[in-house]
Amino acid sequence: MPTAELARPYAQALYAVGEAEGAVERLREDLALLAALWEGEVRAFLTHPLVPAPAKEDLLARALADRVHPLTLNLVRLLVRRGRAALLPELGAAFEREEEERGRAYHVGVRTAQPLTPEAREALRRRLATLLGGTVVLDEELDPALLGGAELHVRGRRADASLRGRLEALAHRLGGRP
Repeated sequence: MPTAELARPYAQALYAVGEAEGAVERLREDLALLAALWEGEVRAFLTHPLVPAPAKEDLLARALADRVHPLTLNLVRLLVRRGRAALLPELGAAFEREEEERGRAYHVGVRTAQPLTPEAREALRRRLATLLGGTVVLDEELDPALLGGAELHVRGRRADASLRGRLEALAHRLGGRP
């Protein structure tokens, strides 16, 4: 079974408890932090077969206690104890899917050539919230190849309002190849 599917029940449980405690946004941030940490030396340590689970749990408790919500820390410790630490990088996406399926938030990927200003980010978030009829969480990514404008990705669909996309569409209409 793919790790994304294995991570789903854990994300569902975390979401349910987080929703009851009003901590969904904080938990989402924690999961993004854990995914970023996973890319460093954390992966090697947590998946090393010769390091006993209690030692891993102890280190995590000391390293993360002041940085993540207690619910997040408890889930991480549980995953380590069960030998499922490799699910950590998948939890964020599974958590976001849970939010979307419950109609609580839409996660919109925004690719831009330049960083969005705080005002532009808020205006885009508000406009999308109106169009989608719910809370919008923007996941920003910089891509200088876009030249200008933005690409939006939401629920498997892509809206290309980038300068590069417009130029490619114009070239296609004129009979050229993009």
